[in-house]
Amino acid sequence: MENYLKVITTDYIESLIRCPHKFFHQHHLSFDTKQEKRRKIVQQVINQVIKEYYLLLPEMKNKFNFLKLIDKYWKNIHPNIFESRADYYIHLAKITDHLLQFLTVDRQKRPPLFLYQTFNAYIEDLGTELSLTFEVGEWTKDSFIVKKFLVEADEYLMNLYHNLIVVFSHEAFGKLPEKIEMITLLEGKKHTLPVTSEQVTRGKQYLSLLKNFLKQPNKFKIEIH
Repeated sequence: MENYLKVITTDYIESLIRCPHKFFHQHHLSFDTKQEKRRKIVQQVINQVIKEYYLLLPEMKNKFNFLKLIDKYWKNIHPNIFESRADYYIHLAKITDHLLQFLTVDRQKRPPLFLYQTFNAYIEDLGTELSLTFEVGEWTKDSFIVKKFLVEADEYLMNLYHNLIVVFSHEAFGKLPEKIEMITLLEGKKHTLPVTSEQVTRGKQYLSLLKNFLKQPNKFKIEIH
């Protein structure tokens, strides 16, 4: 476990934050719930649509081409992974509507700074290498904005990404983003997270506590029963 924790991936930490009980089953018993599988599949489709949309020429970024991408990728999702047909169509309608709003509201002519790129950086204070995927990064006048599109997220998951992105940007790029935007697509909300230099210290403390927690599987198993 100690050797494994020398590299911490965001997927691994995210599964812990979402639900400690499911985290134990997934990573110690190779168990995955239907709900978690559904979330992962829907998230993959969202990622594919966003990536391909951002790669379109500026004049091609419109509602028609967006809906073509939704049709192209959503057909890969089988209705059986949802609780019902109604649940399937509710997810489709909400995600399509909200994603369309957020993608078409700002048509930047410049290509994105990051587009689903994974970076690795060794965080000396943590003695750990972090692996982090930046979904979308957009230029600003003096810095950049990080955007993350999620099916859904609570305050704990947003806090996780807030700390991860701030610490990683500081260590890997030597520069902090101007702001972080977390977009939750089922509820259709954009959460703007402020970025300050003080957040770097708080972020390292947060990740250090999280790393120590991950290093104690025996204690972890006792706490969730």
